[in-house]
Amino acid sequence: MTFVVGLHVSVLGPLRVWSRESAVELGPARQRAVLSALLLTPGQAMDPDRLKEAVWPRKPPGAAMANLQSYVSNLRRTLEPNSPPWYRNRILRRDPSGYVLDVESDVVDAYRFERLLREGRRLLHQGELQRASRTLDEALALWRGSPYPEVRESEAGAQAAARLEELRLLAMESRWEAELGQGRDSSVIAADVATLRMRFPTRERLSWLLMQALYRSGRRAEALRVYHQTRTLLADEYGVDPGPELQELFGSILRGAPDASRGPVR
Repeated sequence: MTFVVGLHVSVLGPLRVWSRESAVELGPARQRAVLSALLLTPGQAMDPDRLKEAVWPRKPPGAAMANLQSYVSNLRRTLEPNSPPWYRNRILRRDPSGYVLDVESDVVDAYRFERLLREGRRLLHQGELQRASRTLDEALALWRGSPYPEVRESEAGAQAAARLEELRLLAMESRWEAELGQGRDSSVIAADVATLRMRFPTRERLSWLLMQALYRSGRRAEALRVYHQTRTLLADEYGVDPGPELQELFGSILRGAPDASRGPVR
């Protein structure tokens, strides 16, 4: 793929593009949706019909293909404003199999986020907790809102956004685990985890982290209550018991074990 010096793209929130510290004006909403759809698979060709579906997921206009070509033409001029009329565009081009946005994936914040998440998780597994915290903080700092909002109503955009939101949860859980391992203020961590757990009450990793943080804060009874709440919700909604990690932590807290919060990294 061609690396375009100075180009940066953000899709973890409303689409933003800037080059050499200057924001790029991307035009109307549908034109922005074209670029956002191409950013789902940077460097790979997207079939025009698939691109049309991403931009108009419900009722495309009769002139959708003509509009699509116009938007692509405008984006080419926007992304490479100094190119002569006969110049073959490097960034956005048409190949036999479709349209290609030819940028290195690392200029897109979603792909940088995934790379940093993998690195942070690796450091966490290796016990390098301070470096893991810093790396995961850097990954989470890239977020500005919901990912790919311009194409969120399309199937491809919704799938990409849901996947990234799941990875964001994993990054947050991993960061809290690294912070607990370093002896950070467990009361603050408990408050942060509890807030997110309200949205995902059956997510066992959040319950596990909250129980750890509460127990470390001297709130043993509250930690045990979290377990019972989680067990009841899992039984009512899915007919299952908590997993072995949560059960083991519950037993350790019940016994008052001093190392109850030392759990395995997943």
